[in-house]
Amino acid sequence: MPRLLIDGNEAQWELSGLPDLSALMLRLYQDSADSGRVVCRVEVDGRELDAAGEKELADTPLAGFTEVSVTTGTAAELYKSGIAGALSLAEAMRTDIGRASASFRQGDFEGGMSMYMACVSSMETFFQLCGAILGGFQAGCFIMGEGTAPPEPPSTDTAEILNRLLEAQRGEDWTLMADVLEYEVVPNLDGWSRFLGELQGAQTK
Repeated sequence: MPRLLIDGNEAQWELSGLPDLSALMLRLYQDSADSGRVVCRVEVDGRELDAAGEKELADTPLAGFTEVSVTTGTAAELYKSGIAGALSLAEAMRTDIGRASASFRQGDFEGGMSMYMACVSSMETFFQLCGAILGGFQAGCFIMGEGTAPPEPPSTDTAEILNRLLEAQRGEDWTLMADVLEYEVVPNLDGWSRFLGELQGAQTK
């Protein structure tokens, strides 16, 4: 049976009654919820599991693993770290977008595409974080201070902007890609950053 670490401490669980990884994960989620915490990171033999990885390994017997390491946090901790991570990512994206746009305008399409693909990956993560934060408010996990409501999120035209960017990429219209990145993606990103900044100092319980 694998060694089980929860927040850096070895858990004295009897694992022989758990047939596979999915059974272990179910118990971890239940136990964490019962203690008012949330599972936020899982590593299996050094591999961080995302949703796809967890599904892939779900039926694998526990005997096939050496170590499972779990990190949990309170709702307030996840709220704060999620906002800080999203704001940091937004700043990095602005830099990448500036470089990609400059490369496209200078005719360096290969260099521009390299930076652009980094932006796409970052944008996916960024909007997943934003969605999780908004979902936390809707589910009641994140609560503002008494008498305070969350600010209104930015316009929901993000998908339309990204579709225009994809169309420009398909048409290999590099000038249009630079324009969309600079004049549509960045302002949209700035709007989300202002929204997150307003939330950053909010009290949660």
